[in-house]
Amino acid sequence: MTLGVAPRARIRRDTWTQRAHLPWALEVAAGLGRGAATVDEAVARAELEARLGGLRDALQGSPYYLRTLREAGLHPGDLQRLEDLRHFPALDRATLARHWEDVPTLPTASDECVVVKSSGTTGDPVNVLRDRRDCLLMWAVLRFFTERTGTVPPPRPRVVLLDALPGGLEYSVRLPLFHDGALHRVSVLRDDAVARLQRVRAAVVFSDPEGLRWLLAHPEVPAPRLVLTSAQHLPRALRDAWVHGRGVQVLNYYASTETGPLAWECLEDAGQGRFHVLTPDVWLEPDGDEVVVTRLRPSVLPLLRYRPGDTGTVQRDACACGFHGWTLTGFSGRGACAFHTPAGRAVDAWSLAWVFKHHPLRAFRLTQVDLERFTLELAGAPPEVVGPLCERLGAALRNLGWPSPRVEAREAELPPSAKPLPFHSRLPPPG
Repeated sequence: MTLGVAPRARIRRDTWTQRAHLPWALEVAAGLGRGAATVDEAVARAELEARLGGLRDALQGSPYYLRTLREAGLHPGDLQRLEDLRHFPALDRATLARHWEDVPTLPTASDECVVVKSSGTTGDPVNVLRDRRDCLLMWAVLRFFTERTGTVPPPRPRVVLLDALPGGLEYSVRLPLFHDGALHRVSVLRDDAVARLQRVRAAVVFSDPEGLRWLLAHPEVPAPRLVLTSAQHLPRALRDAWVHGRGVQVLNYYASTETGPLAWECLEDAGQGRFHVLTPDVWLEPDGDEVVVTRLRPSVLPLLRYRPGDTGTVQRDACACGFHGWTLTGFSGRGACAFHTPAGRAVDAWSLAWVFKHHPLRAFRLTQVDLERFTLELAGAPPEVVGPLCERLGAALRNLGWPSPRVEAREAELPPSAKPLPFHSRLPPPG
C-alpha cells in the first residue's frame, strides 16, 4: 500500500489517471439521479439494500469492525436489511480518531491512498484514509449537482476552489472527470487573485461564505454559472445577494471529511434546513434527532452507523422541488458566528477553523471580547501547544483585517455537547 499526505500527494499525476474512472463517475451521477427520482419507497429501499453486500465484505476486512462486532456478539453477515442496522454499534468521531488505522479495510499493495485530516473544530482532528475513488468522488457528485440545478457547463469548463484562508495551497490541473475541464485553486489573499479569476472565467466556484463575500465585492470577475458551498453557516442575505443580485444559483451541500458529501439543501426551500440525502451512496437513519450515517458506496473506509455530531431528523417525502426520497430536516450546520474588525467589517468566524486543525486539542472556544481582543479557552491543550497556536491565530486575524489582535489563552473546562460551538462574540450586533 502506498500512502501520501493530502492535498500535496501526487495532485498532478492523479488528474492524468482520472480518465479510466470516467465510467464510474457517470454511474455515480446516474445513481444519484435515480435515487432523487424514485417514487416507490420499496424500490428505493431495494436499491439501498442491494449495496449491503459490499458493505458486509468491507466490514470483513476491517480489524476494528471485526473486533467490535465480535465483542457485541455480531457478525458482518448479520446485516441483511436496513432495519438490521439498529442492532449494530455506532461509531463516533472520538473513536474514529483513536482507531483510524484499524477502521479501514486493508487495501492491496497496489492501491494508493492518502491521509487527510478533518477540520478539528469539534475536537481532535480525525485522520481519514482515502483511496483514489474517495479522492475523486466530489467530481462525480458535481456532475449530479449540475444536472439537478439545470446548469449547462461550457465546453472544457473551468472549476475554481476559491480559498479565503491564509496559507492555502494553489495549483492548476486538468479535470477529465468533469467534461474534460480544468481545476484551479486560487487564494484571494494573493495580489493577482482578481486578474487570475478574470483569465480563468470559472463556470463553477467552490468556496466558503467568506470567499463568496470576497467574490461579490469584485464584480469585475465574471460570474460563474453555479456556486457551491458547504460545512459552514450560509447566511440568507449572502445567498440572496448571489441568486437575486448576480443571477447565480447557489447550492449548499452537507459533507464532512470523514463521510464525503451526504445531502444538498433544497433549492425551493433554501435557508430552512431541509437537505435532500444523496441516496443510494449513503443512508441516514430516520426517526432520530441525530445524524447517523452508513456509507453504502465502496470505499477503503467503511462507515457503519457513524455519528458526525450533527442534529436533524430524517424522513421520506416528496418535495415541491421534484425530489423523492429521504430528507434531513431541522439541520442548520455549524452555528453562525460573525467577528467584527475595527473597520466594521463582519468576518465569518469559521474562516479561522483551519488554524486549529494543526494542533492536538480536545476542545476549544474562541470569543471576541472587544474589537481587538479575543479569549481562547482550551481544554486539555499541552503547554507547548499554546504559544504556537496563539501566534498562528494572531497571524490569521491580521490577514483577515485586524491590525493588532490580542489573543489571551487559558485552560478551561468546556461543557460537553454533541456538536460544540467553538466561536462566540460578546460584541453587540452592529447598529
